[in-house]
Amino acid sequence: MANNSCPDGATAEFEVWKMYHGIVGTWRGGAMDGSRVKIVQTKAVNLGSQSPDGSQIPGTTLNMVVVNGEVPSFGRAPADESAFVNAFEIDTGNDFTLEMATDNNFFIGVAGSPDGASSAPIATFRPEPGNQYQIHPSNVFFISVGQSMQVGQLVDVARMRNTLRIDFANSGPNVTVNHTPNGQLAIAR
Repeated sequence: MANNSCPDGATAEFEVWKMYHGIVGTWRGGAMDGSRVKIVQTKAVNLGSQSPDGSQIPGTTLNMVVVNGEVPSFGRAPADESAFVNAFEIDTGNDFTLEMATDNNFFIGVAGSPDGASSAPIATFRPEPGNQYQIHPSNVFFISVGQSMQVGQLVDVARMRNTLRIDFANSGPNVTVNHTPNGQLAIAR
């Protein structure tokens, strides 16, 4: 999201990676006083796909476990792969409660990776016990100019002005966006 400090005529470059990791961890703090995120564990995942004959090739499934009732992590034993096409799966057991997840600020989610060795969180959420989460990473982003947003605010793209849709699934990992002198956003060709 561009803001008033991004002048007309400026250029920004965005990079999105297509290697994904399942992540699990904890956080503390909030939007007002800042947050501290602790990624306890990351694991490379393969997204489910479809073979040329139309059959499904399941994606990675990770099992979340809770150690000593306080620390979420991924189980050591490999799980049977069962994730849907274009997704990976995180299964939670019944070794924790929703109250424990809330009190200890558990999260699970997806991170992107440029090289397989490092990763950056893309999306996280609080897990509930006894669930199977199909996580479908999306490489579609919307950029907008002129509207002030709060950190963590939900966005309704249909109500925003001057948006630019970038679909990294149909482009390379790098996209350059120009903020034209008349205030419009455009993908540089």
